[in-house]
Amino acid sequence: MRRGMYKWMEKSTAGMTLLEVLFALLISGIFLSTALYFLVGQWRAAKDLKDRLEVQYALVSAGKTVSDAIRTAQGIRWVEPGILKVSPPETVFTPDRYYLDDKDFDGIIDLYCEHLNVPNPVASRITAWECKEVEPGLWQIRLQASQGSQQVEWEGLIRQRTFVLPAS
Repeated sequence: MRRGMYKWMEKSTAGMTLLEVLFALLISGIFLSTALYFLVGQWRAAKDLKDRLEVQYALVSAGKTVSDAIRTAQGIRWVEPGILKVSPPETVFTPDRYYLDDKDFDGIIDLYCEHLNVPNPVASRITAWECKEVEPGLWQIRLQASQGSQQVEWEGLIRQRTFVLPAS
């Protein structure tokens, strides 16, 4: 009697049919493709966020550097092709120049500060910028940067401090 009672177990342990294997593969494939779709979506969102944060940091960094230069300058001139000439407070024969260029030839435009004719990169991925004097001593700076699909703008108003030279 015992042998006949477990006879149904002997049939079930014989193995799986081809139809059962294909059905299991189909369900596994649907599950894995759905998981991969969500994983790729999260990866793209993280990449876009990283690109946006890098561009915003570059803009804030460039804006702070140019703002500090304007704030402490004795003289400022915006030359139309995109060059800002700043005469620093110390006695220097040539003014500092701020401009966009790709001096390292990597295909990425950088904002440069040229001090004593030595170019120094300030920020990367800056695509456009403009400085104009809104009123005497008040300068408006507009910066634009992009990386990937992200494009960010920054704008600031900076007042130039006045320097009173001591009488000799």
